[in-house]
Parts: sequence; C-alpha cells; structure tokens
Amino acid sequence: MNITPHLGIGDLLIIKMIQISHKLDIRNININHELIVYNCENYDQKIYTITKFVELLFPNTTYHINNNNPNFYNIINNYKIKQTYIYDDINIGQFINIQNEYSDYIIFHTKMRHDRLMDKFNNEMLVQLNDFLSRFVSTKKILILGERNIGQNHETIIHKTKSLYNNLLVLKNNNHVIDLTHDELTCGNPDFDKCLSDIQLINKSLCNITFGIGGPLTICKAFSRNNISFIPFYELTPIKYIIDSMNIIDNTIVSNVHELENRVNDKFGSISDKS
Repeated sequence: MNITPHLGIGDLLIIKMIQISHKLDIRNININHELIVYNCENYDQKIYTITKFVELLFPNTTYHINNNNPNFYNIINNYKIKQTYIYDDINIGQFINIQNEYSDYIIFHTKMRHDRLMDKFNNEMLVQLNDFLSRFVSTKKILILGERNIGQNHETIIHKTKSLYNNLLVLKNNNHVIDLTHDELTCGNPDFDKCLSDIQLINKSLCNITFGIGGPLTICKAFSRNNISFIPFYELTPIKYIIDSMNIIDNTIVSNVHELENRVNDKFGSISDKS
C-alpha cells in the first residue's frame, strides 16, 4: 500500500491504528510538501518532526517528500479502527533509553483545538472550566504537559487553536503541580528525545486529561489506557464520526464541565473534596 496521509501527529497515529487493526502492508508514505508549506510556519521543524514520527511508527516503511494528492479520507472511510492503544506495538525503547522520574501522577494537557466550536466554548464553557480548575483538589501529583503558546499559521488561525496553560496554572493553588510544558510545539519538538519522554509520561500516567480534538486526544488514546477526553458540545464536532470510531473502543469522552468535574473528582479528587 502506498499512502499520502494528512500530516498532523494525530493523523499519523490514526493511520497506525488502522494499519494494526487490519494488518495492512504500508510500503511507502508520501509526505506532501505543499501541505506543510501551506499550513506550517516552520517547514524545517515540521519536516523533521514528521519524518521522525514516521520512522517511529512505521520502521519498515519507506517515505518520500513529494506533492502526491492526500488519500487520508479514503483510508479512514474504508478501514474501521479496531484498536486505539498502540504503545505496546511501538518499540520506543530502541530510540532512546528513557527514564521516568515521576510516579503517582495525573496529566493535564494544555493544547485545545476544537474546529468551528472554539468561540462557542469560550463564550459558554470557559468560565465554568476555570471555576472547576480553581476548586479541584487532589492527593495526586499533577503534571502540566504541552505548549504554553500556540504558533501562528494557517491551520491554527483558521481553527482558533489555543493553549490553556494559563488556565491550568490555577491548579497550583491547591495541588502539587509540576510544569513540564514547552514554549511552543506547533511544528513539533526540536528535540525528538523530549517528545519520546513525553510519550513515556503519558503512558505511565494514572490519567491524561485532554481538551478538544486533534493531537493530544489521539496521542493519549494511542499511548495510554487511562484518559478523560473533554470535548465540549461533542455532538456538534465536525469530525465526530472519526472520534466515534476511536471512542467506541475506549469510552473516555465527557462533553461538559459537569461531566468532567464528576469524572475527575470520582477518580482523583481528595476525600475532603468529594464529601
């Protein structure tokens, strides 16, 4: 099989989920040059990240940079995802000897993408989310992972992608919080070893709390069995049919702050907070 996928990390992970689900023989991956130029502000960084991820996920597959037309939707429309958790199918240890110095922790991820629904979220749910974060108390360590700032490019501007980093900082008021964020990751991490380290953190976490759709949601589905996926107004999500195919295997989605608060508190809230 010769494929030309979309080039987000989440897109590549979906292709890997499909490959594993159907035992597909993907012999070559085309990396569309124009797609990167059009959507990204730092071509060199993006191409580095994409090629490193392709090498990680598809070690027996060749890849070429060209302008072949993407066939991503043809693949996802013809092959149903049957397995989302793929960590055990990826030999991360061959790339780096990673040591995780943390234990007994949960992770809040900063990036929020929610195509066509960001204004609705900002107007109708953000205040409620901030209120929950300001009150949340846990005996578990909290790691904040992701990026503090979102790079400006065609894709992030169109989708109004944002970082919830400043919102998550209020967790420090009542909890032991460890800030492991990067300044910006829009085109990938210039140190791929740190990316692999983040994957290890995600895998060993008691829970990953993600916001919206896109990369963090798919990364956590792929590399952790323990997730809470906050997707506001889920029924209105334009790519709901794709997320449905992943969520039916591992139901992690909450669609409003009340559901988020109940699920997080039930699992990780302090005794005094639950009472």
